[in-house]
Amino acid sequence: MLQYVEYNQENTRETIIAIPALGERKEIFEALAESLKEFRFLAIDLPGHNNYTFHEDFSIEKYVVDINNLLDKLSVSKAHFIGNSIGVWIIQSYYKKYPESVHSLTLMDGGYYFIGDYKEIEIGEIELPIIEKLEDLQKAIKQQVDSMDKLPSSSKELFENYLLKNFIRKDGVYVHHSNVNALNTLSKAVVETNYCIQQTKEFPVLLLLADQGKDNSEEEKINSFLISNNYATVERIPNSYHFLPITNTNDVSKHFEKLAFLLN
Repeated sequence: MLQYVEYNQENTRETIIAIPALGERKEIFEALAESLKEFRFLAIDLPGHNNYTFHEDFSIEKYVVDINNLLDKLSVSKAHFIGNSIGVWIIQSYYKKYPESVHSLTLMDGGYYFIGDYKEIEIGEIELPIIEKLEDLQKAIKQQVDSMDKLPSSSKELFENYLLKNFIRKDGVYVHHSNVNALNTLSKAVVETNYCIQQTKEFPVLLLLADQGKDNSEEEKINSFLISNNYATVERIPNSYHFLPITNTNDVSKHFEKLAFLLN
């Protein structure tokens, strides 16, 4: 069974299913769930993440089936799906297999193009760091967060604390929580397989893009996405970063509330 956390359990009207970015944990959605109290909120760890490996099949196809089995167990017949980065390709894969179970898709800074179409992108083998001293880990994380100069101080502290918990102490050193085989399997999957949906009917899709770290081909990708998804809405969040659920929580919640309102 997948690892998940449930927020706002008292709300049974509508449910959000949230899938994190590669190498991240379900807890990255905690602040967003707090901002969307009117929704039952389920955040699910990626396979091989959060120091958990139940089986050795780290494929997106197996993961999608596991998600559906979890929703059956929890009596969730239909939900809004939110993904960040690789989580966006995964929720689109879920929609392709189980379209009747999806109210809407919210794509956060990813999933709006097929990586394999962009030949300049090469995905090498991922290697995970091993850090001996806590102070070295804290210093590296602080440098990473401080480089995000447009991030409010309150968000910096939240993000810094979250990133620190991405590492666990094992055999006297600090190691990343995720399984390196899972990371490589998942990252290669989105290069080799096109999980992006091609819409032929009205269906609510919201694409939220960070305005920091844009690449030169982004506009081309967005235009192709809109041609394939006539009913999609694209919003660029100002002063925002890739990990939108935790770095730009208020902006994400406002856009999602607007989408949910249009559905009612």
